[in-house]
Amino acid sequence: MPLEKLVVLFMDCQTTGPKPEQADIIEIGWARSDDYCEDGEMVRADTRLVRLPSGRMLPPRVQKITGITDDELSVGFDPGEVWLQIQSTAEIIKGLNGMEKCPLVIHFAKFELPFLQGLHVNHGLCRDFPFLTLCTHEIARRLFPSLPRRSIRAMAGYFGYSLPRFRRCRGHIEATAWIWRAMVKVLGERYGVDTLSRLLQWLQDFGIITSAQTVYPMSASTRSNLPDEPGVYRMLRSNGDVLYVGKASSLRQRVSSYFRKGSRHPEHILEMLSQARKLDVTVARSALQAAILESDEIKRSSPPYNRALCRNDRKVWFCSSDFLEFEAVPTRSCRIGPVVCRECVSRLATISQLVRMEDAYSADDELLNTSTGIPDEYLPEGRIIASGLALFCRRYRRILEKGSAEHGLIEIGKQLWLQRQREKEMANGEPEDFQLESVRVPAWTAESVCHHIESNLARGAYEVRRARWFVLLCESSLCWEERRGELSQKFLAVFDSGQVLYLREMDAVDIPVPPRYGKKYRERQSNFDLMTFDRMRVVTTEIRKAVAEERMIRLRFNRHHFLDEKSLSGILKWI
Repeated sequence: MPLEKLVVLFMDCQTTGPKPEQADIIEIGWARSDDYCEDGEMVRADTRLVRLPSGRMLPPRVQKITGITDDELSVGFDPGEVWLQIQSTAEIIKGLNGMEKCPLVIHFAKFELPFLQGLHVNHGLCRDFPFLTLCTHEIARRLFPSLPRRSIRAMAGYFGYSLPRFRRCRGHIEATAWIWRAMVKVLGERYGVDTLSRLLQWLQDFGIITSAQTVYPMSASTRSNLPDEPGVYRMLRSNGDVLYVGKASSLRQRVSSYFRKGSRHPEHILEMLSQARKLDVTVARSALQAAILESDEIKRSSPPYNRALCRNDRKVWFCSSDFLEFEAVPTRSCRIGPVVCRECVSRLATISQLVRMEDAYSADDELLNTSTGIPDEYLPEGRIIASGLALFCRRYRRILEKGSAEHGLIEIGKQLWLQRQREKEMANGEPEDFQLESVRVPAWTAESVCHHIESNLARGAYEVRRARWFVLLCESSLCWEERRGELSQKFLAVFDSGQVLYLREMDAVDIPVPPRYGKKYRERQSNFDLMTFDRMRVVTTEIRKAVAEERMIRLRFNRHHFLDEKSLSGILKWI
């Protein structure tokens, strides 16, 4: 029977971990290669959520990448019942093919098989495993040894199929079926492998070649002849889907850097480059315009391989002066904002409640735990957290006694941030970040807990300070210099409600007054959504670059408020 007519079973499972002895299956899906949906493109997949054993919980990391919740699993199927349904389908396929075993196609069977074999041992109707397994990843290793990556997303994208964001069985099964059909065609055309027996023999005889050179799907001609100018570039699949959006001060140099021999890229970029076949670019007048275009376009197209500036689950919030209330729009009570890290700011309220207490050891455990920002699985004992809080209060008693706890915490946050800048200058590099880089502390102490409280405080206070800066910046005029080799250009950008009203080259440093400079603070806040927030964020980054490179830069907020390089250098330390 020709491979293209062979009926196979596609299967995928999602688990809580990589090893069957330590993990559980949470979802199983399967589909017959001869059972298509109405569109005739995708196979009709059956999926089942599987109940976890009593006392087991879904790890947060798994919930994040799959979108599956504990509540959904609580009403899932019994694994034995699901395996009986799969075996029933396998029996039908065996009869259709006239074979003793059902051909099973999985991408990266090395991971899936131990879980499936465990299911069969516990719930199988017969002693022998009823499947003859074919791994599309092993086929890909032989067919495409020079491709940067051969994961299911990489191979599906290579053949023009787009996987959903969440790792779920339905999407993986449809992708596996797509990959299988494409590979069957390649096997026949390139090696004359057109039957199952020939495929099994080919897999046995054709060894895996380790390629010394990486070959990318995007041809050299596609990425050549790019302008040496600033702009935005888009990496595209063969089906036109946008994979990645990036900015560049030189499109030619930036795009070439992806394909330069010896270039080191993170895993997600290598996976993206394994799929990208087309390239689309937009030339910008300046690097600042390119940065703004990139930020806006990432929001509109949601490319799967962009990590920064994506919408994801981010929202803009406004909070009350005690950091307890949050609203999506500014109100009379919620006047602080816009902020995007609601958790960072709300933690200021938790710390504020705790520092008001006379005895930290009498505080509620949940309140103490929240103040540290430490994940539940790494939390120290309550008494150690209380001792860390007591140390924090002693260390900053003088500031906390001056006025309200909220005002004192913001002032402490400013001092901690300034300390960070000093450490950076002394070390001539990156100091320890106030964000939690690692919570795997061998032995918790009052000092280490105090450090985590300081980290949360510094981050929350930073969100509050940055919000005020963004509100001012959204109605401003900015003049700056950009350099390309020995050439120098001056540009003017005028912002109205956080959008670029106009951007042009200019000869003299003559900055106009922003047209809406008289707009009230609350009205300015009302214009903020996530797109506006990130636009002001990238503008601030470009201002920071100009100051660091000692280029000319001027910023005007109104008729009288005018900032030059020196003034901006001082302000940027805080935001």
